[in-house]
Amino acid sequence: MSSQVIALDLLERRSAALSAAERALRITLSGSPTPIVLLDLDLRPVLFSQGWLDQAVTPRTAQSPNAEPLAPNAEFTAAAGRCLETGAVETCRVEIPTDAEGGARWYSFELSPWPRGSAYSRFVVVGREVTEAVLAAREAELAGQRLAEQNARFDAALSNMPHGLCMFDAEKRLILCNTAYRRLYDLPDALGVPGTPLDDILEHRCSIGKGPRSFATFYAATVEAALRGAAATRDVELTDGRTIRITHNPTADGGYVATHEDVTESISAAAQIEFLAFRDPLTGLPNRAAFQRAYDDAVAAAEQGEMFGLIMLDVDHFKDVNDTLGHDAGDALLKALAGQLKRAFRRNDTVARLGGDEFAIVLRDLKSEADMTRPIEVLQGLLRTPIEHAGQSFTICASIGAAVHGDPDADPTHLLKNADVALYQAKYDGRNRSVVFRPAMRTEVEQRVELLREVRLAISQGEFDLFYQPVVDLAGNTVAGFEALMRWNHPEQGVLPPAAFMAAFEDNDLSLQLGEVAFERALGQMRAWLDQGVEFGRVAINISAAQFRTGRLAAEIAAKLARWNVPADRLTIEVTENVYMGWGAEVVSDTVRQLHDTGVLIALDDFGTGYASLANLRQFPIDRLKIDKSFVQNSQDDAIVRAVINLGSSMGMKVVAEGVERPDQVATLTQYGCDQVQGYHFARPMPATEVAGFIEAFSTRA
Repeated sequence: MSSQVIALDLLERRSAALSAAERALRITLSGSPTPIVLLDLDLRPVLFSQGWLDQAVTPRTAQSPNAEPLAPNAEFTAAAGRCLETGAVETCRVEIPTDAEGGARWYSFELSPWPRGSAYSRFVVVGREVTEAVLAAREAELAGQRLAEQNARFDAALSNMPHGLCMFDAEKRLILCNTAYRRLYDLPDALGVPGTPLDDILEHRCSIGKGPRSFATFYAATVEAALRGAAATRDVELTDGRTIRITHNPTADGGYVATHEDVTESISAAAQIEFLAFRDPLTGLPNRAAFQRAYDDAVAAAEQGEMFGLIMLDVDHFKDVNDTLGHDAGDALLKALAGQLKRAFRRNDTVARLGGDEFAIVLRDLKSEADMTRPIEVLQGLLRTPIEHAGQSFTICASIGAAVHGDPDADPTHLLKNADVALYQAKYDGRNRSVVFRPAMRTEVEQRVELLREVRLAISQGEFDLFYQPVVDLAGNTVAGFEALMRWNHPEQGVLPPAAFMAAFEDNDLSLQLGEVAFERALGQMRAWLDQGVEFGRVAINISAAQFRTGRLAAEIAAKLARWNVPADRLTIEVTENVYMGWGAEVVSDTVRQLHDTGVLIALDDFGTGYASLANLRQFPIDRLKIDKSFVQNSQDDAIVRAVINLGSSMGMKVVAEGVERPDQVATLTQYGCDQVQGYHFARPMPATEVAGFIEAFSTRA
């Protein structure tokens, strides 16, 4: 029954009690889209407008002939009381609950006596929904509170900074400075007021003997450079003998912000120990002798209760760098790494090159293990920045092992061995990562050695096989192909995924053997499907860095395709960003170009988790971009997914989204223009025997 029929029925049942004026009002209300209700003096509803009913301002139960008084909240009741007492129009705001998710609605009500005059016997209540205004006001209030909290935190941080900080506008007038800045130069409060000219501050400093020793050099090298939009850092000598490290950075409005740090003592200490016998000539870092002295000093201090840490670092696949790109490229890598190490660690930490691609860092006077892990995280962030050398762009990958000595009863000399164990763990966990030593690692290393032994035996006994996960084309709703995924048919533990034997992929020899198994199994199965008439599309096989490093991969794949009589356009090879864009990228590029020319499709796997640049994408032959499932499954990365899809489309590449598990993800990816998807929403990886049935069932369902 429509709301209008309900309203008319309600009016008919009450018609006998209505006055002529009320009947006239009834006619007016029956067609009014505005929420209006006529109440008696006890707040019982008499008439409802069509708008009141359509907007469901009150529940259906409140619209029956025997309805209870309409009193949605205390403010409404109070407004009605005032209206009854004074005869004047009253207003109030009421929160109206809803059954739907998302909270309540808000209405502003105006209550007027009716009819007008002293003999009123009814209330006319006119409503207006103000939900958006209420929510906007609340959001504005919350935003104001958050801004106030941020400002308070900023003020606290500024006041407690150990270094001096100041900010000047384009006219070289002070915007702000902290307490440390005024204390550093003994500035009176009057010179810390916003608007103070920089020249006034410098004049005062010179007058009390705390100005730059070379005023012109300081002014030209720092202030003017910053005002021209160039960042500048200088150690400035003062007339009082101190050395202040000043870092100026330009701001968008033409001014600059600067930090001032007294580095007098640290420079003096560095000057005492910097001599040629303890320096590595290539990188300028302390050498092995300097490291040994620093380590011995740390051990001695540890016996007095001081906590210290030790970090061992090896460049991953450094030999491949020298072999493929030349020793000049290797030297450039080591120099760049030295610079990043110095940026990541404190000036009083000993960052040393032990020889070759081996580095070590001694960290003194630690308060906790976090004091050691924080700079490691900084370093790993710096390593993600590509290095340019001889027209090529690449990144440094390094394995890091760390150990900390904090137990006064333990032997600190064992720290070298512990850090080495952690470094070994990092390498076998996949390299390009850091590991902090834990006593259990010794057992883990033994278990890993046993695992590698079992994998070698399993390969010889044919226990490794492939499962296949479908790739679905969204536009045609068809199966475009499959990705071949390695599985271990363990005689005791059943079918194991790659995560259970990942250490084998980090072993160069085993990685090559597993890659050989994958190709032989996949091509043999593809040949069988072709003979059976199974339209499987393409099969994608993952390629490891070890396979590329042989330099023979293209020729070997071509020979296997010919031997199995499988057309090249049935094969896709998947390469991760880190393999494609790292050291040796030229070898990788040459290999994939040769394969691409034969018809093999090239896919860049897990796009977005490595360090590929737009220049890399244009330089190398790439047919598919595969969006890593971590982005697909995280709604906060929605913008990244859209950007990758648009990037791939603009560059003529198809985009494949991994990890699709829900219908809404399919809908969203379709809306964004994604080409293909794969994930549990369609199927989990399946044995080869189930592929034909899946294709038939999928085509029937589609």
